[in-house]
Amino acid sequence: CLDRALQRLPKRKHIKAISQTALLEYRLGDPERGRNLFENVLLSYPKRIDLWNQYLDQETKLHKEAEPLKVRQLYQRITSMELPPKKMKHIFKRWLEFEERHGDAAASQDVRAKALQYVEQAV
Repeated sequence: CLDRALQRLPKRKHIKAISQTALLEYRLGDPERGRNLFENVLLSYPKRIDLWNQYLDQETKLHKEAEPLKVRQLYQRITSMELPPKKMKHIFKRWLEFEERHGDAAASQDVRAKALQYVEQAV
């Protein structure tokens, strides 16, 4: 169904259609299919922070209590990329908020240390 929709849509609307389909899969369908859609689109567009934010939001809602390790792995993946400092600040801030809500003091301190290391490398 998504393939037919992508054939009919102009190319500039493909990313939005794929991300909206992934969001619907997380909410109403199979989260694994939504995860696969996000992973595939992020392979093609790894620096699209808006897509990362949507993916992180869905994974946080899904795994915040049961498996926070999956969310941490996503944050580690995105912070290992080379992005502008303003975007990295936003990502580290979100990660720290996640750890303060769902992690422990050691995890929060680890995020602070990684953010400090990033700042030192950027300067």
